[in-house]
Amino acid sequence: MNYQKVKGTQDFFNQQVLKYRYLEEVMTSLVKKFGYREIITPIFENTEVFVRGVGDETDIVKKEMYTFKDKGNRFVTLRPEGTAAVVRSFLENKMYVNTNLTKLYYFGPMFRYERPQAGRFRQFSQFGIEAFGDSSPLLDADVINSAFQIIKKLGISNIVLKINTIGDFASRQNYAKALKEYFRPQIQSFCEDCQSRLDRNPLRILDCKVDQNQPLVRQAPQINDYLTDEAKTYFSQVLGILDVLQIPYEVTPTLVRGLDYYTDTVFEFVIKSTDETNNLTLCGGGKYSDLIKSFGGPDLPGIGYAFGIERLMTILDEQDLMPDFSQNADVVIIGLDQIAKTVSLELATHLRLAGYVVEIDYRNTSMKPQFRLAETKNARFIIIIGEEELQNNTYTIKNTILKTQVSIAQSDIFKYLKENQK
Repeated sequence: MNYQKVKGTQDFFNQQVLKYRYLEEVMTSLVKKFGYREIITPIFENTEVFVRGVGDETDIVKKEMYTFKDKGNRFVTLRPEGTAAVVRSFLENKMYVNTNLTKLYYFGPMFRYERPQAGRFRQFSQFGIEAFGDSSPLLDADVINSAFQIIKKLGISNIVLKINTIGDFASRQNYAKALKEYFRPQIQSFCEDCQSRLDRNPLRILDCKVDQNQPLVRQAPQINDYLTDEAKTYFSQVLGILDVLQIPYEVTPTLVRGLDYYTDTVFEFVIKSTDETNNLTLCGGGKYSDLIKSFGGPDLPGIGYAFGIERLMTILDEQDLMPDFSQNADVVIIGLDQIAKTVSLELATHLRLAGYVVEIDYRNTSMKPQFRLAETKNARFIIIIGEEELQNNTYTIKNTILKTQVSIAQSDIFKYLKENQK
């Protein structure tokens, strides 16, 4: 029998859980200030949601999805990303009625069958936002700004925003034609996946990471030469607003992102390496003008992004940016016999309900191991209850910060803690 965790997954406990929840709190509290509200979707959907939403020619759909047939003979898939499921929910629940803009955020596990490696797992968590219903350079810039503010709040350094436009429909048609003409004479030297992409979606060749393709990709035609005037103006306005917001960026003509639904503005926040070959993407996203319509919904645009949580945790550890998550106790109560133990538990309950973190030793009645617990938990106060305290209706309290010890009436316990907790 195999009782170990599945390859590509991990357990979070102790400090890891606290780091995970810290990131969730920082990110969610910040985007709430931008007007976003939480959405929770199922972790599995009908497979067609992702085939339609992510794109049937993407690596995710072709190679990486966890898809299975359930007992009702339906194909369902564990979600590999967040956007398609949020779009499905947005449409199914008619969130577009009586509003011009819907702003949502999500946080939760995703699943992809990838080769496990540093910072990449088969179950991983993402935080993302989606804004539906408006097409505006201001909105694009504000979405990017929210991601930038998260990164600033976390204190991550050496970050660069890579940004590009893949244009409107006419721009992409012109560009795709130029890429086909450029790549076709040399397509046999490309990897097998890129050979199959040539006629279906040649822009995806630009996103390929296979080394043998890179020399030809670097020399490929650039999207700027094929943009319509409208697409150029739109992108120029986005960049102008980023300048006003003082968000530094690098226009990256080969950036197309790995999902088929993107249009116009696409972007990534990366940690820059010295040689540009090992840049680490923290956040990626972009605009999608046609995705909602492709689901049978109204002709509404959307824009969003996602952060990988495990990767963020690694970066914050490497840059020593995580707060101190010492799980200290405010109070440790020491009971010196079984009757005192019961009284200790009653007192602990009252203190916990008042907001104090309280620990007790459930087993030992001798002093030494209980003081050891107080030391381990770095307790500020140690309350001692023994036979004498029970007879006199008092508590003996040690203040470990001031190095003092006093005896007080039981009725004065809250007053004492309040006066001495500063």
